[in-house]
Amino acid sequence: METCYETGQKAEYCFAKHLDSPRFSNPQEDMEEHWDVRDVNGYKFDVKAMKKWKRADPEPTDRMHYVELRNVHGELGWLYGEADYIVFETRRHWIVVKRRTLMPFIEGITENSEQSLKPTVYKLYQRNGRKDLMTVVPTVDLLAISEEIIKK
Repeated sequence: METCYETGQKAEYCFAKHLDSPRFSNPQEDMEEHWDVRDVNGYKFDVKAMKKWKRADPEPTDRMHYVELRNVHGELGWLYGEADYIVFETRRHWIVVKRRTLMPFIEGITENSEQSLKPTVYKLYQRNGRKDLMTVVPTVDLLAISEEIIKK
């Protein structure tokens, strides 16, 4: 069975095939700057693989995506990283969203949100025993604010 890290790396390499002269981040850039691959023009992309909705689910879903506002260490999450674009994987496409478009969208929709004990659309969620903070976004909403949709 693939680890989350391996699943993510696989998605990064699959997406990078759509870029001219891709350069992958080193571990420090990945962890601290929150980007995975850079194109020939210097644009940075943070690629988000499909995830399971629940751990027990047999397959990941492409109907929902998690957005990280704070990471497990309590530091700024990938929403506030240095990527120019966040790329969300679906079964057939890559949804490319400008991070600077996604940021105010998420902040606006979660501004007065109550915190939830489990992942819930547009509610803030923190995993038990962790310092992270995230929310869940329906893929259809990401499509609405996307810059580009790339067929796999």
